Amino acid sequence: MAAALTIAVLFSFSFVVVRIAAVAMRITGLAENVARFQCISALTGAGFTTSESEMIVNYPIRRRIIVALMVLGNMGLVSTAATLIVSFAAIEPNSTAVVGQALLFIVAIGLTLLVMLNKTVDRVMCAFVGFVLRKTTSLGKQRFQRLLQLGDGYSVAEHAFRGDHDVTIGDLPPSFRRLSLLALRGDAGISFERLSDAQAVSPADVLICYGSDAAHEAFEDSLA
Repeated sequence: MAAALTIAVLFSFSFVVVRIAAVAMRITGLAENVARFQCISALTGAGFTTSESEMIVNYPIRRRIIVALMVLGNMGLVSTAATLIVSFAAIEPNSTAVVGQALLFIVAIGLTLLVMLNKTVDRVMCAFVGFVLRKTTSLGKQRFQRLLQLGDGYSVAEHAFRGDHDVTIGDLPPSFRRLSLLALRGDAGISFERLSDAQAVSPADVLICYGSDAAHEAFEDSLA
């Protein structure tokens, strides 16, 4: 029984870690579905290579989160394997004991999944984690992210749109006119074409712009 509970605790811990990491990634401007998929991929060591990965490797904070997940994932795998080996080695060498131990594992993990996959629990937990991260870390205070620093105070940077509904590029704050929009990154990937004033910008989309540092600061202030 103790071994089954240990596995359930490790499983729950991994689930919570993924949620915390996904919320942290979302605060940096990454779409929620992308954040969760990449966090699960890193924790499990699946190593999916997609265009979405570029959104992480080019962003220092996201890289640190993914590295931490990789380390924790390897530690969790070793702990789970050790627990399984020890628990099965300790039971009596008969089929009834082995089946009983396996059923305990299945029941423990099943009950954990029922709780952790509950939408209400997930929503409350993510909201709480987001509140704590914004209050206790620099994530909530994160300004625009420079991608390329040029001379004379000019740079290419990305700005996460923090609105609560879709707007068009033409409806963005006036300070945006001081910048040159190079690309728009959303759930569908990076768009370099059709970036007219009628182009829609959704919450959590990222605008990649060129301009002076002062213009970047002014636009970021208008998004706050």
